[in-house]
Amino acid sequence: MTDSLIHRGPDDEGYLIGGQCETDIKLPKLSFTDCTHSLAFGHRRLAIIDLSPKGHQPMSFQDRYWIVYNGEIYNHPELRKELEDLGYIFHSHSDTEVILASYDAWGKDCLARFNGMWAFVLYDSKNKELFISRDRFGIKPLYYYQDDENFIFASEIKALLKHPVVVREPNREYCKLFLTHGPQEHLKETAFKGIYRFDNASYLMIPVDVIFRSFKEIKYWHVKPNLSIEPYNEEIARQYSKQYYQLLADAVRLRLRADVKVGSALSGGLDSSSVVYLVNQQLKIQGQEEKQETFSSIYKSKGAQYCDESTFIDTVTGILDIKSNQIEPRIEDVIAEHQKFIYYLDTPAANTLMSSWHTYKLTKACGVTVTLDGQGADEQLAGYLHYLMYYIANMPLFDILREIPPFLRIPGASVHMIRGFILNILMTILGERATTILCHSLGKQFENRYLNQVLCDDLEKSLETLFHYADRGSMAFSIESRMPFMDYRLVEFLAMVPASYKIHAGWTKYIARKAFTHLLPEKICWRRDKMGWPIPEEVWFKGKLKSHFIGTLQNTLFLPQFGIDFSEKQEKEIFKRYSFSFLMRCYVLETWHSIFWDKN
Repeated sequence: MTDSLIHRGPDDEGYLIGGQCETDIKLPKLSFTDCTHSLAFGHRRLAIIDLSPKGHQPMSFQDRYWIVYNGEIYNHPELRKELEDLGYIFHSHSDTEVILASYDAWGKDCLARFNGMWAFVLYDSKNKELFISRDRFGIKPLYYYQDDENFIFASEIKALLKHPVVVREPNREYCKLFLTHGPQEHLKETAFKGIYRFDNASYLMIPVDVIFRSFKEIKYWHVKPNLSIEPYNEEIARQYSKQYYQLLADAVRLRLRADVKVGSALSGGLDSSSVVYLVNQQLKIQGQEEKQETFSSIYKSKGAQYCDESTFIDTVTGILDIKSNQIEPRIEDVIAEHQKFIYYLDTPAANTLMSSWHTYKLTKACGVTVTLDGQGADEQLAGYLHYLMYYIANMPLFDILREIPPFLRIPGASVHMIRGFILNILMTILGERATTILCHSLGKQFENRYLNQVLCDDLEKSLETLFHYADRGSMAFSIESRMPFMDYRLVEFLAMVPASYKIHAGWTKYIARKAFTHLLPEKICWRRDKMGWPIPEEVWFKGKLKSHFIGTLQNTLFLPQFGIDFSEKQEKEIFKRYSFSFLMRCYVLETWHSIFWDKN
């Protein structure tokens, strides 16, 4: 099982089986003979904090606790100092030992003190209990299989599949949902039948002998959105922008803590550029002479230039005097590289994800182990155009007339503005309840919800899919992806900021743009043509890779199980009758099925 996860931890491995610990250093051994069931921990280590053998896992503490853990607690030095003041003695500099001491000191309440990303299983031999937890946003993964005699857990599904009691079978209901709605990484169920996700922002404290029974995780954290319709005020906007900058800067500062080389992913958009700027500032404060390095996927080949953001990337790296590493995916490599990514993902994705895959591949080639990435800003600051509908729907009618003209300058914004305006009129005439009932019958294109509530819902759902991609893509190359925008302090702050400061005067992410005015170039800070790591897949799969693409769809034996049969359809009919996004999902699902069944 741990051999299948060597990419997540190439630096060390360790095991605790029935009280016998295999390790390079002397650790206390515990006896589990008083447990009805056997207990075994396995771990693969990617050494980032305290590279010495003292960071080895499974780790023991006070001859009582054992833990296997994946992630980073960024504020571990501050917690260590607090615990030392309480009398705790540490034998390593690792954040793992801080988790163990924190649990001994504060019990389950330790989770509220952690600023980071984590998934861990901790065994308390005195109370014969397991304490299991996952971080607030589900950045770090934790899957499990459960029956009447077994509870088996792992960071990736492929490890569970190595256990002899776990049957490899596709979850057809999940696959059906994927074909119609895309990836559903926030759901309890996965693409594999009988394998489940442990809930994010949750914990479980349970006697080890009853872990085989059904259980329900306990939530330890919720985000509370501000649903007020507060009008915009310039002075308040300046205050919010300043707070936003300070919180993001401190989030970056904490996430630069590492005993290995650190870099940044850079797309050329505002979010990743903001992180790169703040990393640059922190390195200057710390007096580090070496240049920061950034990593980017670009598209300069004929036909793919519409996805290229190298002009914006070069602008940022040039002004900050940063070494820019850039890579362009080669069309002849796409099929093989995509198949590799699907294996590491374990589950089907909405597309090939070749931009992020090649960025991490380049990062690894440059010897970087930790990257600071920009995921999560759009879902908190209303960065996508479809958020306009919810904003307009809940504005005073007079204010809409002032807001519409500047927003019409944004390509593609008009349809969302119109929907929001229709919703606003309906609520004025029919009232909120009747409008909600009517919208429910019209479908998802008309939803009567407050913007900040939508953003919080996306924080719970859409983002976990992006985190899944980031974790698997980075860990495939033994890289840890850190996300400053997901610092819980920043998330709680932005949930409290009224919607009028996120969308204003024809701009999305308004306070973020305001915060970096005069710090980043205007063409970056006040850029309207948001791209968001696009991939020229239509060029690839309707061009040189067309025969492979169509052949895969026509020859599949898996898709007909869902009533989808391309075998009798001609190429032109397929492209004309179905949207490319749907065809892409079909292609990815078939590729996923072939990797986990046809080749095994």
